[in-house]
Amino acid sequence: MFGSVLHLPFLAVSAAPDATCSVLEKLDGVQCYGLEKASTQSVHPDVAYRPESAASNMCSSQVWQFNPMFACYRGKSSVCMRSGDSFASGSVGERLRGSAFAGNGIHWFGRQQNYAELVDLDPEAFGPRELVIQGLDGESYRLWRNGARLEVDISCWSNSRHPQGCCDWPRTPTPPRPCWGDAGMAEHCCKDGVSADRKFLYNVYTRTTPFLSHAELAYFERLLPEEKINEANFNASRTRWASGWHPPDLLCPSASMAIDGQRATVDASTVLWPLAVLLAAHMQITGTFVNIGAGTCLPPDPLYQLLASPEGYGFLGLAVEGDATRLKRCEVEMASTFATVVPVHLTLNPIDAVHQLLPFLGAMFPEALPPWPLDFLVVDIDGVDCLVVEELMQLVRPKVMQLEIAFHFPPPFRFSMHWDSEKSPRWNDEYDIDRLNPVSGCSLSYALHKFKPFGYHLLRLTPADAIFVHESVAPIMESGLGTKLPQDEFLCYRSSTLYAQMPGNYVREWFYAPHPATAFSRIWSNISSLNKEIGREDVPFTLDF
Repeated sequence: MFGSVLHLPFLAVSAAPDATCSVLEKLDGVQCYGLEKASTQSVHPDVAYRPESAASNMCSSQVWQFNPMFACYRGKSSVCMRSGDSFASGSVGERLRGSAFAGNGIHWFGRQQNYAELVDLDPEAFGPRELVIQGLDGESYRLWRNGARLEVDISCWSNSRHPQGCCDWPRTPTPPRPCWGDAGMAEHCCKDGVSADRKFLYNVYTRTTPFLSHAELAYFERLLPEEKINEANFNASRTRWASGWHPPDLLCPSASMAIDGQRATVDASTVLWPLAVLLAAHMQITGTFVNIGAGTCLPPDPLYQLLASPEGYGFLGLAVEGDATRLKRCEVEMASTFATVVPVHLTLNPIDAVHQLLPFLGAMFPEALPPWPLDFLVVDIDGVDCLVVEELMQLVRPKVMQLEIAFHFPPPFRFSMHWDSEKSPRWNDEYDIDRLNPVSGCSLSYALHKFKPFGYHLLRLTPADAIFVHESVAPIMESGLGTKLPQDEFLCYRSSTLYAQMPGNYVREWFYAPHPATAFSRIWSNISSLNKEIGREDVPFTLDF
């Protein structure tokens, strides 16, 4: 997984890369991981970061991305993908031709701590698996796996292969270089890779499988291996360790589907609104909520759709956020909704969470004693999420909870980051929302284990979150949604497409292990290594099954 990507010999050329800053790939609407925030944050790339005005800087950076609500980012990245993050939805960017780029497949150690991958947990459930990796000279390889068959494509254009030098154009000043070892490849790339107006078409690939040597094919086999599931072992683990026992309905998994050639998953921001409508139609709700880690409160925040809709009229709740700038933006945005949103500038921790929120929750329920009947609780703090929720159970019993989950720890592994009274406050101060942390949060099995005694069941998954419902509203959910609680989380997880901050083949290896004990030490080693990489080798955590 971490070996050097092969530079196929039949693709090698002797000419040096052109010094210009032409575009190799458009990166609009995606998120490239591993980039660094540029010093100027408020300038559109057309003004400051386009190749025409900053060619030397950008060519050496190779990739730039910009979102006007965030900043401009530059650097080298081999992982660019569609993401549920709000940055991706409004981003523009390019991969530029210039300096040679050395890649080694997928990165997630060192400075690549913001690695994330959208993983199909069942390798055969959603058709052929695909993996795109970056090569030594700016090209990208696209691997397709359909069972035992592996196909390898390579991008037509790279730092050293460009239409002006590789194709027989009427105005080409010199004869074309032999950029490919096969006439069919040259014809495909020069015909399908260039439009009539001689503009460069992006993401044009040609099939290289027949030309691979045995060693090259073996290398790509290691990058995207065939994954066979031992169903007997899987069912034995599920029977022994699953928290629920009813087969999940079609609503439970974060299923993947193809829309216009792109993979689509459940939108986490659209889940709570229909549940609020369902509950209000069958019972008297309190119209209350707490949003911990609310950020700007803008989409894809799980509560935005509800609070901005007429069904959110009269709702009262808290937006809890430790970043004052983002909280101010939340306050401005929520002022135009149908709800009353009280901004609370706090960074919660499991020791003080009850004391921190008691005055605000008490004001929301002045005539009752805790635990108070909160309608919705949303938690996304990239830290000790489950521990904070467990403490808040002293004060509230939300009907519905939506929690961010560390899905790269599959069932039945119970993982949670823990709180250190001396060091955790400093780690919170160093937190950067733009750099993900794979060893924070809690796993699905940990959340189920902790919240089941309080009467909570898994309702459904989104790519990054789990939605739990309290047993007091279970009959409404069962009749209204056609489900039966408690659902088997193993089957729900297996049928899902989820964001993982560790490589997907690792996660599947752990999930389908013959016995959890056979994968336990590998997970522990990965946690320990990653904590050391980010300077937190002494962070406390729980890992069990």
